[in-house]
Amino acid sequence: MTALAIGSPVSGVASFGAVAAGTARAARRVAVLCIIMAILGLADLVMTVTYMKTTGMFEVNPIARYMVDVGQSRQLILFKLFTIALSSGGLFLVRRHRLAEVAAWSGTALLVALTAHWIHYNQHAPEMTAEWVAIAMGPTPPGFVSLGE
Repeated sequence: MTALAIGSPVSGVASFGAVAAGTARAARRVAVLCIIMAILGLADLVMTVTYMKTTGMFEVNPIARYMVDVGQSRQLILFKLFTIALSSGGLFLVRRHRLAEVAAWSGTALLVALTAHWIHYNQHAPEMTAEWVAIAMGPTPPGFVSLGE
């Protein structure tokens, strides 16, 4: 068996195959990250609508607050589903581009942080009885959203 010389046409083909294999692996990672982002986005949607329909909550996203003002939970659900489809679907479509993996990891990290926030919020919500009473008895604070559907 003959060793390939560096820079020979055959070694170029071999290295091209390695790049193509690396690109395929990166594309698979992006596809998996897109699925994870969609699942975490749906979990955020479920938690948001659940809290808005029960105790109410402070919505820090001004666009989401506007969607509730415009069309209650239906508009909010459509908006969040649209943003989930746009972000995950858009990244999936460009998954073979170099920056797609960076964007997918970044988006996944943000949604993992949001999920950690929801876990913390759920753990401490029972301790906020005084705050819930104050909100119920007084004027609605800015940013507080409650769905009475």
